[in-house]
Amino acid sequence: MASEELSRPLTVIDALFEQHLKANGGSPAPEFGERDHFRKVFGFDNEEGLAKIPCLNDVALAESVPPFSLVRYRCLVQDVFEPEFYAGLFQEVDAGGAARLVTTKYRECIEPAPGRELRDLDGHDGLMQRGACYCVPLPGERSWARSASVEWTCAGGGSINPVVQPQASTSATSVITKRRRDDDVSMEPQDEVAQQKQRVTTGDGGYTQAQPAVMNDQGGVLGTQTNGTLKTAEDFGLNFPIPSEERRGHGASTACIVKFYDADSEALKLCDSIEVIGILCVNPDIASLPDAATGNMQDEWRAARHPSTSLVPRLHALAVRHLPFYNPLLPFTTSFLSEQRLAAAFQRQFSAPGAMLNARTAAMELLSRCLGGDNLSVEYLLMLLVARSFSKHGEKLLGSWSLNFAGATGLDTAAICEAAGELVPRAVRLDLTVNNLNEQRWRPRKDFVADRLVAAQLQLATGTLLMVDETKMGEGQLTADGTKALLSLQQLVTENKLACDFVSYDVNIPLELGCLLLSDRKSVVKDVEVLVPVRIQSMTPRGAMTPRSLGAAVGSARWLIALVTRSTRPLKIPDEVMKVFGENFAAARQEFKVGPQLAHTWMALARARCLTFGEEELSLQRWREVMELERARLLRCREDSLIDV
Repeated sequence: MASEELSRPLTVIDALFEQHLKANGGSPAPEFGERDHFRKVFGFDNEEGLAKIPCLNDVALAESVPPFSLVRYRCLVQDVFEPEFYAGLFQEVDAGGAARLVTTKYRECIEPAPGRELRDLDGHDGLMQRGACYCVPLPGERSWARSASVEWTCAGGGSINPVVQPQASTSATSVITKRRRDDDVSMEPQDEVAQQKQRVTTGDGGYTQAQPAVMNDQGGVLGTQTNGTLKTAEDFGLNFPIPSEERRGHGASTACIVKFYDADSEALKLCDSIEVIGILCVNPDIASLPDAATGNMQDEWRAARHPSTSLVPRLHALAVRHLPFYNPLLPFTTSFLSEQRLAAAFQRQFSAPGAMLNARTAAMELLSRCLGGDNLSVEYLLMLLVARSFSKHGEKLLGSWSLNFAGATGLDTAAICEAAGELVPRAVRLDLTVNNLNEQRWRPRKDFVADRLVAAQLQLATGTLLMVDETKMGEGQLTADGTKALLSLQQLVTENKLACDFVSYDVNIPLELGCLLLSDRKSVVKDVEVLVPVRIQSMTPRGAMTPRSLGAAVGSARWLIALVTRSTRPLKIPDEVMKVFGENFAAARQEFKVGPQLAHTWMALARARCLTFGEEELSLQRWREVMELERARLLRCREDSLIDV
């Protein structure tokens, strides 16, 4: 293992910079081979080897990770800041006047070597630009998924030993003894020698923090404070989309400001799911604090823009991996996870006779316990869990669809979310009521005073299961904000777009989720593709609805869903099946008066049905099974006078 690159990456980077200067006659370039060096050392192109690098998500506290070490961080891009200018080069001058260039790349501040001082370059020669994003752990991540990530890291040897202390740095880097965030603001006079010590901050951070949420007893957001008293980063909180996940000391509660360089500096978008490989920078005493004597509003907001790194660590990226539909059982990018590797994974997991069918049966049994034994509803929910888009027709995603369970008042909706969450890596349940629509934050909102995007509970990672519980919906008057919230939910469910409120206009971000809505009658969200009236047969006590009774079969079911959701290939449909499809659809339009849009839904259902069996081609048998399900569904809709589907 490359211990120097792991424990002291900045020392390695400084050495590479010196080599670059010698090879180029002292003329620096923005890139000097550092990214290629780390890629070669750790084999970034062979992503199975990345488990050698410790993961920040795997620890309860960021303080347990050696500062200025190399780490991985799996996250959602919650906010994208304006590009940040920083002093990328300085002259380090000794007592005799001899000077050398030093780089500040991949760090927040820099100190000169003993007996030397730092000087600015003439003009703007040392000025550089980097990107900056506010990132949070993937919202709604289930405990089994976090455990699987930890196991993958441990198997690769990248687990973090909290006892290990970082080595003293010999580079021109500020390696400062860590202090907890409670110690960041000291009321004691500073030592005069310490005050005279030169430390140069490379940039102003370009950072602001969101306004704090007022929470109700259940952790829901009621509103934001706007009384002008918010002066420090801690006043603002961590700005997580799901407020209940902001728990200090919890493994999934570390937010980071990530700095991006070179080709990655402007390559990220809101709601991207990524993994950053970079240098963890923790300098608690570089937080900008307001001057209480001046009362300057600009200085007060600056405190929020540049919080203590013990509250929000900085991470300087050497590499970025895009992870759409991330699943910890296959923690790889789509480019690395080739068809050959997918086929090999299938073979490893399901080579035994009947293994695939057993995995599917285990998933069905787990879901059946919380859906009242209604096998029809179970089939549709399982199909939803494996559905994802494979192409687009205009603005319409092909393969993706939403599901509405009507007559769900008698179901334990929390148990449904828990059961589904045992199969998929991320699941979020939201209660839809008039009060919640009026008072909670549903869509992200741009705060122009703080210059931040205030997070909201619909800001999730691609591939997350979103379950909306309407069973407690009653009468009431929606406010203007409540109406906007409902429209935003409808747009996300039916158009796969997240509306971000920029006050005078909306910015729509593509976001594909698996959406399940549970309601008494039809959902208040219009145009949900598939409506299934539930028929409760029997209810299993909630305490009995655990995956333990199904043993290893649940693990196999997770693998089945992980494997089939990584595929974005279209379904192969033989000509004979297409002919039967046309005949069946014409008959359904005559009998049930369905609209033409149902044809797209049927194709998406057929693909999902085949995926639950690990199949890539639609056989006549599978199509007939889909038609049996659809006929039963449409008959229920007609019985309940819900036939306008």
